[in-house]
Amino acid sequence: MSLFRDNPMGLALDSVYPRYLDELRRKGCRLLEVGMLADRRQCAARGVGALFRMMRWAIYYGLHTDLTDIVIGVHPRHVQFYVRCYGFENFAPPTSYPLVRNNPVVPLRLRLLEGLAKDELPRGLSDARNNPLPGSAFSRRFAFEPEQLRGSLIAGFLKARYRLDPCRVPGPRRSGFDFAWSAQAI
Repeated sequence: MSLFRDNPMGLALDSVYPRYLDELRRKGCRLLEVGMLADRRQCAARGVGALFRMMRWAIYYGLHTDLTDIVIGVHPRHVQFYVRCYGFENFAPPTSYPLVRNNPVVPLRLRLLEGLAKDELPRGLSDARNNPLPGSAFSRRFAFEPEQLRGSLIAGFLKARYRLDPCRVPGPRRSGFDFAWSAQAI
């Protein structure tokens, strides 16, 4: 699982849903895209516990960094799992997604604060609310600051692939955006 905090370059889902994500941004939503949710196992049920643990980290990362919504893009056959277990809601029509070999994708959104404030929660949100993570759990965990990136393989990759220098001290940023944050979850 990877977490991508919204940034001036956008999110991966912006490649197919820019209009819908921009509308959420205009409404004041601060977005976190959770990606790389696929599991290669034949029996997906064996990975549900691990997914619940990783999603708990994503939820608390979003809460501790003042984000309002988690967005994901999933195959249509997995939509009901995320709706039923977490309370995600569809926010745009399905389409084909070039980043996953043009397979179909359905964009889903979880409103963090509203979702966790309900009296009755879906199983995944209930697990997250009943097992909180302190802000200290994220202390410098996802912080790819320029001084940390200087001379790293990540900086080299971003320069070569996107002509982006993450070590440069940024100029004025668009309100509400930081550099893209990505990290392998535990």
